[in-house]
Amino acid sequence: MEYIINPELLPPHLELIFNLIRVLFIIISAGLFVAIIYFIFSTDILEEKYLKDVLEFTKASPYKNVKIPKNWESLKEKSRNEDVSERKLAIVEAGDMIVSVLNEMGHEGDSLKECLSEVGTEIIPNKKELIDVYEKGKDVVYNPEKKLSEEEAGEIMEVYEKTLKDLQLL
Repeated sequence: MEYIINPELLPPHLELIFNLIRVLFIIISAGLFVAIIYFIFSTDILEEKYLKDVLEFTKASPYKNVKIPKNWESLKEKSRNEDVSERKLAIVEAGDMIVSVLNEMGHEGDSLKECLSEVGTEIIPNKKELIDVYEKGKDVVYNPEKKLSEEEAGEIMEVYEKTLKDLQLL
């Protein structure tokens, strides 16, 4: 107990051992600290978790770096076409466009359902309607016996357009 109060009373060989242990733990701690810093900066985890959201919050319009294809207006025109196959093609292209936009925003998936699986209604308020319309459009497009009326195509395109407006891309 006296050694704690007055460390000079410690025998010199024990003092040397304690100093070596102290230096060893300092070296190990510094190495672990450097490893943590290296892995944080080499994996972009901070950017994904925090910086991306902060940047989106401070921007006037979120997801400015996401590019909406310029052919949206031509897709809307195709959906009003007299030819049923043109309308079906427009619906497929519009659905693919929504999927690619969501993929660019970081919501990965091959289909719209996969992309929207982790997206909340605060990002896309019409999520349920979008999934329903996507399924309806897919059913009409991939079933050759079903006819796609101009009204149905218009409704599907309106939901897609509302989604793009909610994402502030249009």
